[in-house]
Amino acid sequence: MQNLFRAKRAGSVPAMAFFVLFLTLFSILGSLFLAVGIGNPIDKVTHTLWKSQSLKQNAGKYLVSKTLEGATGEERKLLIKKGPQISAAVTELLGNPLLHQQIDLLSNSVYVYYTSGSKSEASVDLRPIVRLAFESLKFIDPQFSSAKSEIDKIDPIRLQVQKDGPNISQVKTGLNLAVILLLILSLLMLFLYAIFAKALKTALRWVGLIVFLEGALLTTVYLVVDSLIAHQASISTESLAREALPLATHPLIAPFLTCGTTEFLIGIALFISSFLKRQKISE
Repeated sequence: MQNLFRAKRAGSVPAMAFFVLFLTLFSILGSLFLAVGIGNPIDKVTHTLWKSQSLKQNAGKYLVSKTLEGATGEERKLLIKKGPQISAAVTELLGNPLLHQQIDLLSNSVYVYYTSGSKSEASVDLRPIVRLAFESLKFIDPQFSSAKSEIDKIDPIRLQVQKDGPNISQVKTGLNLAVILLLILSLLMLFLYAIFAKALKTALRWVGLIVFLEGALLTTVYLVVDSLIAHQASISTESLAREALPLATHPLIAPFLTCGTTEFLIGIALFISSFLKRQKISE
């Protein structure tokens, strides 16, 4: 710490302190912004799930087994007899690009509605997705074909204006503004520290160390959250949840690791470069 306080101008100390504060907040909120502030986070989750063939296969088996738990009579006989075929059909459906497109359209409609701060009610139609499901099942047993006529009776899901709880539109706007403001303040404090610092090598060394530690902080956050999610998945009583939970949450916490690794490497580069520089900022 001696080099920090030996700067010829005392302004270097508060400048560095505020730089650490603003950079820490920027790193955390910036990672959160990359996770949920850019693009539709629902799409990030579903696209990750679509890529897992194992999950799609287990989803088919899981659906049949859960339906069997409450099935009776002819329905139960059908599930027992056609169970493997139904499971295979569900797996195939989950891999159908048309289903992916319909779910993307649905999730994007919901996302845009709530993030735009709309003041009027809207609705989303589930019938295209249900039709795709029946198209996959109708060849298994005539009972599924007869039930297809019920699809038109499915009412759209109404999207209502938010009256209680946090306003998603305002939260997103606030997050965007906070990230931009913290970036500007971080760069401003860095500029002031560079002015007040005794020498360029000292400035690079301290800034490199701080950025390195910020990277380590974000990486630690990622590892802790990932560990907690893995633990929750391991104790889940639902087999599908044990597999799906880590997959679904990964795209939402991965930015912390990405930003942490980036800052980690930048910090090392700055720290090493401080031993290669000999120019002084002021005499």
